[in-house]
Amino acid sequence: MSEQINQFIKDVDEAKILLENELSIELTFLNIQLALAKQLGYEADDSTRTASHNLNASQIFEMLKNFNFPIEIETIELEDSILPKGSITRIDEETIKSKGEIWVIHKYDKDPFPSNPHAHNEGTGQKLDLTNGDLYDSKNNYLGINVSKKNLVLLRRKVKNITLPELTFI
Repeated sequence: MSEQINQFIKDVDEAKILLENELSIELTFLNIQLALAKQLGYEADDSTRTASHNLNASQIFEMLKNFNFPIEIETIELEDSILPKGSITRIDEETIKSKGEIWVIHKYDKDPFPSNPHAHNEGTGQKLDLTNGDLYDSKNNYLGINVSKKNLVLLRRKVKNITLPELTFI
């Protein structure tokens, strides 16, 4: 098994060079692994399963040379808005930045689980139940952990334009 994984790492590294030259972008091992997962029909959580396909560098390159790799985005946080008064703003979504994390709350999220609304962690893909602080993975599986009441209240206090569900913990 470790030999198969070592070969996979070597092939991904070779494919990375080919893809970077072809597409004129910088890629990471994880970029390629996640793209392969998507092409092979796996969720991001199961991306490690791509190694079991025994794809060589050339095959990886062929599978991904037309893949739409995400463009890196940089978030700039300003202390005050630079938009002129009267500018149109979104009131159906809020982005909360706290302690190095970014949480997004969609007022009209098509998936009302685990609470309506709930928060999505931009870095991990986890969902936060805004009623009790329970954490779920992207497939709605409870992770068996929750954020503290103090941190949940802190995050909720930063929400300005979306009505939140009632807190249910004591």
